[in-house]
Amino acid sequence: MQYLWGHVCWMIAAVRVTRLRISGFRGWKHLDLRPDRHVVLAGIPRAGRTDIIEALARVLDPDAARGAALTDLYQEGVAATEEAAAPAVPEEADEGAVQSDLSWVARVDAAEIEVTLTDLDPDVQQLVADGALEPLDPSGTASEDADANPDAPLCMRMTYRLSYDSDAEVLETVVFYPARSTPAVGDYLRVPAATRRALPVITLNAGVPLQLRAGGNLRRFIDERDPKAAAAAFETLRSAVAEAVGSLSADPAITEAVDAVLAVGGTASRLGEGTISARDVGFLAEDGTVAALLRTLRAALRLDDSGLLALPSHGSTVTAILSMAEAMLLANVPGAVVLADDFGDQLDAATAEHLASLTRSQAGQVWLSTRRPEVARAFEPGEVVRLVRHGGLRGHHQIAKTTDRKKLAALRQLHTQLLSAFTAPVVAITEGPHDVAVLSMADRRYPPSKLPLSAHGVRLVAAGTGGDGGIDQIPRIAELAQQLGFRVIGMIDRDKETPQSVEQTAAVQAACDVVVRLPPGAIERAMVAGLDLATVAVASALLTDYGVPDPLAADSSESAVTQLCKVLHKKGLHEPLLEALYSELQPAPGHTQTHEHPLSEVVVHPPVLAAALDAIAQAANAAYSGPKLVDLPEVARPQTEQ
Repeated sequence: MQYLWGHVCWMIAAVRVTRLRISGFRGWKHLDLRPDRHVVLAGIPRAGRTDIIEALARVLDPDAARGAALTDLYQEGVAATEEAAAPAVPEEADEGAVQSDLSWVARVDAAEIEVTLTDLDPDVQQLVADGALEPLDPSGTASEDADANPDAPLCMRMTYRLSYDSDAEVLETVVFYPARSTPAVGDYLRVPAATRRALPVITLNAGVPLQLRAGGNLRRFIDERDPKAAAAAFETLRSAVAEAVGSLSADPAITEAVDAVLAVGGTASRLGEGTISARDVGFLAEDGTVAALLRTLRAALRLDDSGLLALPSHGSTVTAILSMAEAMLLANVPGAVVLADDFGDQLDAATAEHLASLTRSQAGQVWLSTRRPEVARAFEPGEVVRLVRHGGLRGHHQIAKTTDRKKLAALRQLHTQLLSAFTAPVVAITEGPHDVAVLSMADRRYPPSKLPLSAHGVRLVAAGTGGDGGIDQIPRIAELAQQLGFRVIGMIDRDKETPQSVEQTAAVQAACDVVVRLPPGAIERAMVAGLDLATVAVASALLTDYGVPDPLAADSSESAVTQLCKVLHKKGLHEPLLEALYSELQPAPGHTQTHEHPLSEVVVHPPVLAAALDAIAQAANAAYSGPKLVDLPEVARPQTEQ
């Protein structure tokens, strides 16, 4: 997304949000968020990223309240049992309820958004009403203890309340000090707009960069940087345009053509009190002002040998980068709170991370929502807030601080593994990257009629990125994923049963919602199980292309297949072998395609891999009620005719 400067006050002050409490606003029934410093909001679709940014703006930006709508009030469907017991709804339905099909949706009476602010500049504190400054509790809330520490930092609470007056059929909004108000009886001490404008708060909104017209970001910066020089520059433009247009109007090529038009049917004598000619005709830009001319100007850039091209010709990324650069230039207020929704949507990965990092380092506090893992990578793990939906209700999750060294080691995989899965509701954690590579390839080969794992909301991730993987790493990553609100599926090998393996499996089960266990032999055996030896032998021959002896070259037996699995594990040649297996499993050249059996549906898959993907897909459903440990059955190899 592109960004422009929104609401900002240039007073040098510092402020920080320590608590955001939402009740009944849009899709949020309840939210109580207490950040230490910065916040980056990520998560699954419809989990409320935009609504949190908008909620903050409603409190902190006096202009944001103008967008209030009836749909801002939280509503939920009436349960079937409640509906059956409820009295019949009269013909004139109450404005607090709307009918959808055969169910009734109840709307809350009022929405409230409360923001607690601290680190207030002394000048800002002078604007706060008497009694509205309160001691700050270490938890980030305003202390209600009469014996609160007198040396505690001070904070200020502001609450935005939105309600609907059904009699007057109007929405009513008020921003007040809850410390000095009693909403139950309609007694509000309102927060003046001037006080809110004095807060260093910046809202980044969408727009087009490098605009010289009034209201454009570049024009704002030009006017504020040196108003006199800016006025002189635009006056020079006006004079130059007037002179150029005057010369153009007096050119014989123009005057002769204009006189020809005026001569038609005596037009020159009928237009005015006297006869007019070309010398009485001039040309102006729209309404004759420089502003009208500036509205037509568009930025053009010379970025390569193609010469000067209009900004859109260079692509959306260039536009987004320039837009963000303008916003950050205007929003460079020390100690400010910066709000931005869908940060980095139209930026490339490196630029998104860079600008997020730069914004974080310059602002007093940042609240960004994003769909891009690169943006979240610019923040500390504890600053990431993942938003989810469970049973239709929204929730939020953060990583708790820890002094456990093993959990600290697992945190390293937040950026390397889990960030890329942030918008997926489910993660399936395997023992290592080879398992992810094999299952992902099989998933890509599914026919169109078979839904891939992504359709079930599943993202495959590895416990570890190489030699540090294994079954012992899964619980650590699974616990991290659980903290972030993922539904977690473990994908493990079925090792020989020993006291150690039993303990390891139990640890994985305790950390995951569901565990899928392969048949004996790990992922390498799963690739070739259930396939005839001739097919495996042909695929195995490709190992020689990589300088590795073919275990099945002279002996196509089960012992040779076991040796092949060992070679795959040691050399990491899983993908090439699986690619070769799929080539052998394609329909024969003479196979006839029919309407009932198109070629894309006839592709044969290694049966254990197909069973593993099906088991993960079933376990991904939140309504899954099967066993917590799913053991995939062993698949016998087809008998070769003698």
